[in-house]
Amino acid sequence: MAEFTFYEQQQMMEGLTDQQTNMFLAQYAAEHKDRTTLLLVSIFLGKFGVDRFMMDDVPMGLLKLFTLGCCGVLWIIDICTITNRVDEFNRALAQRIIAHLRQSAPPAPSATLPPA
Repeated sequence: MAEFTFYEQQQMMEGLTDQQTNMFLAQYAAEHKDRTTLLLVSIFLGKFGVDRFMMDDVPMGLLKLFTLGCCGVLWIIDICTITNRVDEFNRALAQRIIAHLRQSAPPAPSATLPPA
């Protein structure tokens, strides 16, 4: 899949209040993963599973750690696929944050007038 773009992010945020948008941007900025950083980590430390641990994929990280990237095979595969996995991670993160914000939003005020 293609890179997770700003336009895609804006589409996801449609319908959020200003406060929810600010909360989303703060939380997303704190938790999202950078493609270039993880590519470099995958190249230099991928044999030890560090890239998988950073992507919250602990079982595969442990496998790579104890087998040295399955003798280099998983290491090479991960170098080729890391940017797509980072984009998928970031999309899922954004969707999870937005779903939580929409779920915890206070109910809209009713348009009915109180009885006189």
